[in-house]
Amino acid sequence: MFRRITASLSLISLVLVTLAPVATFAAPAKQNGNRQQGRRFKKLAPEFEVASNSSATVRVLIQTKGQPSAAHDNAIAGARGSKRAGYAALDMVVADVPVNQVASLALRDDVEYVSPDRPVKGAASLLNETIGATQAQADAKGNSGLTGKGVGIAILDSGVSANHADFAGTNNKSRVVASVDFSGSAKQGDADGHGTGVAGVAAGNGAASKGYAADYAGVASGADIIDVRVLDEHGVGRTSNVLAGLNWAIENSKKHNIRVINMSLGAPVRESFHTDPLCKAVERAVRLGIVVVASAGNMGRTEEIVGHNADGSNIYKLAYGTISSPGNSPYAITVGATDTHGTAKRSDDTVASFSSKGYTRFDHLGKPDIVAPGRKINAPMSQEPNPTLASQYPERIVKPVSSAATQNAYFNYSGTSFAAPVISGTVALMLEENNSLTPALVKAILTRTSQRLSGATYSNKGQTVFTQGAGLVNAASAVEMSRAVVPNANKLSAGEKIFRANTSLNTLSDSFSIGGENVPASKNVLYAHGVIFANSPVLINGIMMGDGVVLGDGIMMSDGVVLGDGIMMSDGIMMGDGIMMGDGIMMGDGVVLGDSIVKGDHLVLSGGIMMGDGIMMSDGIMMGDGVVLGDGIMMSDGVVLGDGIMMGDGIMMSDGIMMSDGIMMGDGIMMSDGHLYKDGVVLGDGIMMGDGIILMDGIMMGDGIILMDGIMMGDGIMMGDGIILMDGIMMSDGVVLGDGIILMDGIMVSDGIMMGDGIMMGD
Repeated sequence: MFRRITASLSLISLVLVTLAPVATFAAPAKQNGNRQQGRRFKKLAPEFEVASNSSATVRVLIQTKGQPSAAHDNAIAGARGSKRAGYAALDMVVADVPVNQVASLALRDDVEYVSPDRPVKGAASLLNETIGATQAQADAKGNSGLTGKGVGIAILDSGVSANHADFAGTNNKSRVVASVDFSGSAKQGDADGHGTGVAGVAAGNGAASKGYAADYAGVASGADIIDVRVLDEHGVGRTSNVLAGLNWAIENSKKHNIRVINMSLGAPVRESFHTDPLCKAVERAVRLGIVVVASAGNMGRTEEIVGHNADGSNIYKLAYGTISSPGNSPYAITVGATDTHGTAKRSDDTVASFSSKGYTRFDHLGKPDIVAPGRKINAPMSQEPNPTLASQYPERIVKPVSSAATQNAYFNYSGTSFAAPVISGTVALMLEENNSLTPALVKAILTRTSQRLSGATYSNKGQTVFTQGAGLVNAASAVEMSRAVVPNANKLSAGEKIFRANTSLNTLSDSFSIGGENVPASKNVLYAHGVIFANSPVLINGIMMGDGVVLGDGIMMSDGVVLGDGIMMSDGIMMGDGIMMGDGIMMGDGVVLGDSIVKGDHLVLSGGIMMGDGIMMSDGIMMGDGVVLGDGIMMSDGVVLGDGIMMGDGIMMSDGIMMSDGIMMGDGIMMSDGHLYKDGVVLGDGIMMGDGIILMDGIMMGDGIILMDGIMMGDGIMMGDGIILMDGIMMSDGVVLGDGIILMDGIMVSDGIMMGDGIMMGD
């Protein structure tokens, strides 16, 4: 689910009333005048402490000793007032009485306190405050405007309770505009409860929140909801059920304006996304213009406790390589979950330990793409009789603060299943602002505008990316950038600028007020999913990166991280064919994931977990297709001995010296099909000279695209901060990359093997 976007959180104090035994109404006691004055002030709200002779009527809340009775009614009538309501469970009465009679009511022995019936503004939902949705929901002039109106979000899940008040639209007509069932279950509606919660996070309007501690509205409160039931009353289904749902959504996308498909579900990754049936179906939907949002999964940790937080809560050993399908698809926007720790500010947010982490099995893609709030999210509860989740976890049914509130309206959810719809709702706001955005542009904008979590620390950049992707969604920034994009973005061709005239990154907001904090606009992502984020962003077909690998669906970050088609570079760590590093466990072939349920600090697995082909346990010892022994010794297709010395298909020895298809020697000198010299001149298939001019195939890129201190452009060469990608060889800060070979601080990765400071399970 979501959380945190902008604006400060306004907390409203609510009067809490405890229940007391039934008592009869007693007549007011006669007291000394001074004593009566003192008692009156203790029992009157500040607004009534100054005596008034006004006979004007005021609405008051009378807290009674015991349940309200006929004696209270008579007393109100005797004060020339009228009773409006009595709340027996709260020992309270609401009445209209003349101002000059309020004090006399307070003097009664059977009255505890009298206060005005003040206007109460519910505490804003942390979800929208944290992600910046509150700002995003305002139009360009700051007026309330964006709600996702007219945008259809298909919820492929266990069903949606269409009769829930949070899904009502104009004239109380349900915004669940269509409902189909492919689950094969005999039960009707959302008998599980999962789907209703997901739909509420994406598009609930919070209508049932009256009488609760906060407004539990979702992100796109005006979007249309298309209920595509593919899971049964236990939250379980088959791939065929999901495929049937995807097929229906695609065929009916025009009829219901389905622009977003939310898939808060997952299956074990058994093959590459190129052949995975769910991934193929997702790709089809995306190519037809539908944005697909998928949950990362809830298998991001083991049950091994490795420490404790300051509050005494457990710290678990993390598990990498646990992204489920279809989240492993490069076409899906894969969402991990954050923990807001109960605040609207973003600075204390961390990735929830259960959130599945990358990379993806078989393809080794950098996932998740982004993260959003997904722990302890209050959202609509299924209104079907005895839904499964509420029956299993009754303690998580949200309690109202008023007896007048709708009971059993909300449930407290956790899991990446509820982070994904935060993004789906955000996408609906973006599409309402600019309906010409393509799925690729939506993903690029979300990636560019997301921000790294400042409250999280990792041992290396690889862990950072595989845990949180580009970072925490900033809906306000994403909507603003969507507004800046041309209104015919779906007609753009490669090489064209995507922003409107007189608009650039420099003209967009430098920062956003989110959760009471000033959050700078993110500038970390330089290239994402076909867009180069120069000051005037340009649409391209991708960047060629060595040996025919095109960085098209991936991203490039300013700190040297490149993710795309199985390649990841960060401080010298390269992810090729089945690699991982870190302080946790890497799970590769043979890991079976279920869409587990997060309960407290434990995972309740529906599908279980199994470790297979490449099983590896303990600190630095891995057994699989290759063998890793100890701190720096690896034997497989190649041999790694000690601190960075490797002999294999190519020969790489020590401090930055590598010999293979090309020759790289020392500090920034590389010779291959092209030549790189320390003074920054590259001669080869393309020619780069000086401070930013690139010539490729006779094409001269004038203003170019600036990446950090260097320049990057075209379909084959990238230069920035001493980084060159050319014919499969790359060097940067002592890193050598070529045909899956890398050296960095004793870490070498090649063909499914890895050595690091943690535990890994590979191919």
